[in-house]
Amino acid sequence: MDWNTAGVGESILCGISLCVSCLIFLLPLRHKNHFPLRVGLCAAALIASESWMYYISVSPERRSIGLLAVLILFSYIVSVLFFFICAKVRGFETWYCGAWAFMAFLFIGAVSYVLAGLSGQGGTGWESRVMRLLLFAVFYVTAGLTAARWMPEDGHYQVGPRQMLSAWVLCIMSGTVYIYLYLSRGDRQLNIMLQFYCITILYLQSALFKKSSMKKELDTIQALWHQRKEQYQFSKETIELIDHKCHDLKHQVRAIRAMEDEREREKRLREVEDAVQIYSATVRTGNEILDTILTEKSLVCVNNGIHINCVADKSPLDFMDVVDLYTFFGNALDNAIRAVKSIADEEKRVIDIMICERQSCLIVQIVNPLCGELKFEDGIPLTTKVKNGYHGYGMKSMRHTIQKYGGYLTAEVKDGCFYLKAMVPLGDRKESL
Repeated sequence: MDWNTAGVGESILCGISLCVSCLIFLLPLRHKNHFPLRVGLCAAALIASESWMYYISVSPERRSIGLLAVLILFSYIVSVLFFFICAKVRGFETWYCGAWAFMAFLFIGAVSYVLAGLSGQGGTGWESRVMRLLLFAVFYVTAGLTAARWMPEDGHYQVGPRQMLSAWVLCIMSGTVYIYLYLSRGDRQLNIMLQFYCITILYLQSALFKKSSMKKELDTIQALWHQRKEQYQFSKETIELIDHKCHDLKHQVRAIRAMEDEREREKRLREVEDAVQIYSATVRTGNEILDTILTEKSLVCVNNGIHINCVADKSPLDFMDVVDLYTFFGNALDNAIRAVKSIADEEKRVIDIMICERQSCLIVQIVNPLCGELKFEDGIPLTTKVKNGYHGYGMKSMRHTIQKYGGYLTAEVKDGCFYLKAMVPLGDRKESL
């Protein structure tokens, strides 16, 4: 077998390896429209271009540091383009995914280089290629079922400038080591060890940044939780004051009726009756915390021409913490009121709440008409409020609260209405109620 034929085979093997490396990190991500077509065209273009670059770069007549450096840089750039064309990636995420595919490609290349040296015919025999193909399959299947699936969250990488900069440093280290040991014919086992070291550091870096991001988000949710706790205490005191005031007003009505001046009496009665109307906003479900929340929100609804319908059982909510209840329903009703207020037709300003137990599960459903469209991300609607320090954390806080009790939260738009539904398995909690 002459060098050209053998070189072509090695080049195609190299192109396929880089393509598969991109695919295993691409599949867990969110895909763009016409994904199979995009992948097919990109895979063909990547294999052809990478094979050609490898063929001219490792040729014994042309082999140099410059050409190998161009090959390394080219491999990274085409990996980035592969993700950019096929996946719904944003910002540094595109470059970060490319870094993972590129470093996995260099690691498998280092191992392949060792296997080629162990076999005869310079690694160009069919036995060597079969052995390396089996190695590719084992490595890529393992990586695809572990790291490639574990690192993204809801189909995305959360990548900031610091994480991306450190990933680029590792890519440069990995590429430099590969070029040096390849040209110097140095210790091939050392190349494997150093490549494995770089890719391990990249994984640990990803895990640390992901943990830091989750802690930051949890801290924000905790801050909102404490804010809701203080608001709950204030709301409870306010509603108790309203209750006392309304009862006092009832006694005053009786005294006014005894007034002799009929016109003055009727005037005073109308004023008192208007004031007492606020008491009709008080909701009684049998659950003190839920009554407090619904009454508070009902008072807001009265002032905005919004009607709340509530069908609620008392017992299914008893296992939940007071502040968790207030946080969840407070956020949910705030969102519903904000959406309904923008509807011009007052007859459509209605919020329906259902709280019940079905098949040993707590079911909470809140439905309200919707004006306009909602965009969803990660299964929850994006906020329509002006951005601020707590932008977008209301829905995340609600989901966190439900997940705390082993349940799940869903949201959807259907027939012009927004449906928010929470399900929490009661299990042993039912027996302890």
